[in-house]
Formats: sequence, C-alpha cells, structure tokens
Amino acid sequence: MSDLSIYCLTSKKYNLFKYLPPNIIPLGLGDNVYPKDFLNEKLGINISKHNKYLAEMTGIYWVYKNQINKFKKDDWIGFCHYRRFWLNDLYNQNHKIKSSLYSKLLVDNGKFKKTEVILAQPTKLKRETIIDHFINNHGNKMIFEAINILDGETAKDFKEYLNNREFSCCNMFITKPKILIDYCEFIFPYLLKILKYCEDNNLCTGKNTKLPAYFIERFTSFWFHKNTNISYLSYAQLNNFFASDFLNKFINTFKIPGSFMFYPTVLDI
Repeated sequence: MSDLSIYCLTSKKYNLFKYLPPNIIPLGLGDNVYPKDFLNEKLGINISKHNKYLAEMTGIYWVYKNQINKFKKDDWIGFCHYRRFWLNDLYNQNHKIKSSLYSKLLVDNGKFKKTEVILAQPTKLKRETIIDHFINNHGNKMIFEAINILDGETAKDFKEYLNNREFSCCNMFITKPKILIDYCEFIFPYLLKILKYCEDNNLCTGKNTKLPAYFIERFTSFWFHKNTNISYLSYAQLNNFFASDFLNKFINTFKIPGSFMFYPTVLDI
C-alpha cells in the first residue's frame, strides 16, 4: 500500500473514478451495485444498513473494521467524498484557477511531518456560532440529548467548542492507523446511541434524514481538536456538470481547468 491511502466514499458509480490517482480508492456505500474495481462496504463487517442516516460514517466504520490491519503504523489513511477531493495545499476560495484539478490533488504525505491529523480548512460562520448554525438548520430536538450522553468533562469541553464560529466539515480527515482506531472506538458507540435516540423519537425524516451524520461532523472536528495535533488542507468540490457520467465517457474532467471550486466557503449567515 502507498504511504498515503485515501478512501473516496461514494454513493455514486461515476465514470470519473477511473481517472483518479491510484492512492484514491473508491469505496461504495449503501445499496447500489458498484463496479468490480470499487471496494464495497457490504462485503465484510459493516453497518451499511444505517447508511441513509449516517452517510459517509458507515464507510469510515468499514475501513476501521476491514482494512486497518493492512497498514503499517506510519502509514496515512484518509477519507474524501465522490465530489470532494483533498488538495495539496491551502488555497483561498477566491484563488484563480489556472490549472486542472488533477494537478492539485493530494497524492503523497510530504506535508504531514509535523502533525498527527489533517482536517479540512475550517468553514467560517460569519454571524452564528456552531451550535446556532446547527439548530437553525436542523432543529434542537437532538443536539442537547447528544451532549448529555457524553461524560461530564467531554460534555463541558464540547459545549465550549460549539460556541466557536468555525469547524472542519464533511467528516473528512487524514491520520495514522492508531489515531483512526482511537477515534472509531470512541465515535461509533456514541454515534449509534445518537442514532437510536433519533429513531426512537422519529427525528430522521425529510431534510434531517441524515441528522446523526450532520451532528457528528461538528463532533469529529471537536474530537480531533481536543485529542490530537492537527493541520489543515483545502479541498475542492467538483461541479455537478463535470461529475456527470455523460461527460466522463469522453474526457477526463479532472484535467479541465474550472471543473471545480475551492472549499470551504465563508458562510455569510
């Protein structure tokens, strides 16, 4: 295995995946049928049945349970999404795009020597705290119960963190095997308790079907800040048109300048 392996968590079977560098590995989530060259979370120990509620977290669980022993202690393991890809540096969102996305993709661990974890460059909230932003978008019926599940010190620290105005979103990160294990051993028992509460109270409906996943984005950012030494990289989001199967039958859209946007954005809310 490469020193840096990035699992691209996807619910789509896009043609564009055939153009990815070899260190970016498609991992199919949920109930779709995927090409033979994709990994598939239904093969092995999995919580795929919860994918509609937990989104990319079921893929992270699958890697933790089925792939972790393939790595050496100094290897790096990361996660991206089918339209969001790690970049090789920090970029301003107004950066003028003069080259292809492919030329900017993260393909090695040369920037990781002084850190334990790479998180996405934080999304900054101009007018709200993290907790206000969550409540305004997803309601308050779950978040306080989720905080109460935590032990006293962690709950206190998390409440303080939620009063900040920036966090790393999307449950995207890169780290070493030991830290991934520590993260997963804490996160998944906690996350499944949250999911049970949401199901028991009929909260995973409509736009909040993925309510536990939206919450754990904030908690993942907090957990790594509390427990590790972190650095940041930017990621890019491929525009919908350039992700289409129709276009990628004929051309590698990763090599078209302007096929993507830098993230994160500053949320002016």
